[in-house]
Amino acid sequence: MEAFFIPRLDTEAGLIRASGDWDPLTAEIQLTELDLMGTDGWMDVSFWLTEQEHEARIEAVLVAAKRYLVRQ
Repeated sequence: MEAFFIPRLDTEAGLIRASGDWDPLTAEIQLTELDLMGTDGWMDVSFWLTEQEHEARIEAVLVAAKRYLVRQ
């Protein structure tokens, strides 16, 4: 697994800043930190990772992050 940081990621859940680990061979991603761009700047939304009600948002972030990382 390799560490990654994506400073701006446009997703269906909004503009996200994400970091975590990923395996470039399998494209498996483990998110560790998430921030959402709000009206007052970046807001920590890492709690999305542990709450079931945010599964759809996490899936949108994972899809966008995989696209971003594979293109790099």
